[in-house]
Amino acid sequence: MKSFAFALAISFLTFTVAGGQTAMVHTIGLNAPNKIINAPAHSMIVSEAGTTMPNTGRLSIVDRFSGARHTLISGLPSAVSFLGGPAGDPDGPSGIALQGNRLWMTIGVGDSVVPGGGPGLETPNPTPSSPLFDSVLELTLPGGFATLDSGFVLTAAQQLLLNSGATVTLRNAEDRSITIRLVADLPNWRPAPRPDAPNNVKASHLYGVEVWNKSLFLNDAGHNDIKQVSRITGDWSVYVAFPPRVNPTPIGGPFIEAVPSNIHRFGNQLLVPMLTGFPFVQNFAEVRRVSLKDASDEQFIGGLTSAMDILKVENDGDKGAAESTDAAGSIFVNGKRDAAQQLLTPGDGSSFYTLEFSTNMLMGAPGRLRFYATPDAAPVNVLSNLITPTSMARDGENGNLFITNIGPGTITKVTFP
Repeated sequence: MKSFAFALAISFLTFTVAGGQTAMVHTIGLNAPNKIINAPAHSMIVSEAGTTMPNTGRLSIVDRFSGARHTLISGLPSAVSFLGGPAGDPDGPSGIALQGNRLWMTIGVGDSVVPGGGPGLETPNPTPSSPLFDSVLELTLPGGFATLDSGFVLTAAQQLLLNSGATVTLRNAEDRSITIRLVADLPNWRPAPRPDAPNNVKASHLYGVEVWNKSLFLNDAGHNDIKQVSRITGDWSVYVAFPPRVNPTPIGGPFIEAVPSNIHRFGNQLLVPMLTGFPFVQNFAEVRRVSLKDASDEQFIGGLTSAMDILKVENDGDKGAAESTDAAGSIFVNGKRDAAQQLLTPGDGSSFYTLEFSTNMLMGAPGRLRFYATPDAAPVNVLSNLITPTSMARDGENGNLFITNIGPGTITKVTFP
């Protein structure tokens, strides 16, 4: 899911493709960016998995106009994970969701598990780099956080405090504060015994978060499911599991895992793109639609390859800044209680963008951005040379798209005529 040892260089600075849209490198210098979301003051928040050094995870603020980046918080849990390939890739902060000044963030598996001595085998790491891997953190941000001049730093000692259940307050050079609490610490792995490896485990990998009233919904790319977590108590359960599918090729094992790579809520439904596992069959990936009423799920868009994200086309502007929560945990949008019937739902003729990590993972092919006028319409290729794209955000005021690229550590800006 990371760079997979792709030795691919940035092949463009600015260019125009069919349809008249212009793509350019908007931001550089990111450390393995995983997810990007809109934030107030014409900015965006980017979660970064970090470097090869432990606990270098980061949240950055990026200006939508200039592309300038500055650190919001550093020192977040991270470590090199062998799950990204034999060489390992940084893994740490992943999913982020913002409501008003409250931000929820998932932390990936990090180095909680290590190779188990054979192909496909995993074993628990007795000394992981952080006690907070596969957890959900809640950050209460200060007013005007997008325009602060100095960032915050989380220390190793404060990670231990969070793990003990304490609330931690960070202060920056401007004497502004961020409060962090641990919402839930989920298991890093579950037993997966095999005849040849009775102590084998299967790692969890939290890779996205969405909020709905008093619950958080997390996509687990390791356990192939969506977990529901109470924002109040931290209690959690599996909301829906995605079973493996039969491998239609002679390459690899008999089944292919779903690997949910992101999660977005639209009304009373969740849209979940599926990367799919080895051998990464072309046109085998999809976006699933999951009901928040009864946990049923069905295909929403099919025929994709290594799907990473889906984005609904709507004029939402700084939607995150207009949302808030009350003491009971209910969400309000522009001062009104956020009920499912107040929001558009998929299937109403809405348009969507999809993002694919690669059009041929085994050959190291670039990723792709597509547009669907409706979910069942023929796709239109918008960009076909993205280098390891992971997530996207859209400026509701002008329609510009911003795409994170984990390998080169960049953001691509797509401007439409």
